[in-house]
Amino acid sequence: MKLSIIVPAYNEEKTLADTLKGLTSQTYSDFEVIVVDNNSKDKTSEIAKKYTDKVYLETKQGYIHAVIRGAKEASGDIITFCDADTVYPKTWAEKAMKVFAKSEKIVVVYGTCDVFDAGFIGKWTNYLAYTSFLFVSRMLGLNNTSGFNFLMRKDAYIKAGEYDPAFKKMSPDIELGKRLGKQGLVKFVPSLRVSSSVRRFKEGGGIKTTIMFAKAWWSMLRNKLPDVDYAEYNEGAPK
Repeated sequence: MKLSIIVPAYNEEKTLADTLKGLTSQTYSDFEVIVVDNNSKDKTSEIAKKYTDKVYLETKQGYIHAVIRGAKEASGDIITFCDADTVYPKTWAEKAMKVFAKSEKIVVVYGTCDVFDAGFIGKWTNYLAYTSFLFVSRMLGLNNTSGFNFLMRKDAYIKAGEYDPAFKKMSPDIELGKRLGKQGLVKFVPSLRVSSSVRRFKEGGGIKTTIMFAKAWWSMLRNKLPDVDYAEYNEGAPK
């Protein structure tokens, strides 16, 4: 099975290189890396071209437009949308693809996350909090699929209706995951772990962002989508 790794990026020159170093060095053999530049004003595209020749410009502004374009360019059986501020271990793809190989009924594989820029205590506090949230979700029969560590069969993605451009809330990946769950089995793999950035907490305001995520998690544990506008969630992202 071929894996298509799609990285939507907007003004990500500070973090993109570290993300692509990990993604282009995967131990899994059959994969491609696609970067979708969403009208960046910095050196995002220039940096991306150092790691892959599959760099595309999406002129429609917005994350969902970028991921939709990436999926259209993808040739893999499995697709994933990776965040440009996240670091992926070299064995990440291989570990996920082994799960897909167990059964064609498995349509989604997702894992957990820690942070790489918050110090030792912050790193482990974040990891334990997020992993506990995912375990409680599973105990309640829920799958809260976060985009930075979330792989899916492309045919299931298409059958589920792809990402919805009309969805303007905080978690389009969670909303997509719910639709994908109707296509087959969804597997949570605790050992499938990546490291992301806490920049949204730093740049969006630590207390404000923490409250926003707490409300979102509470909604998701009640099997509801977070009632947070994407514009508010995106305040801590690159401008």
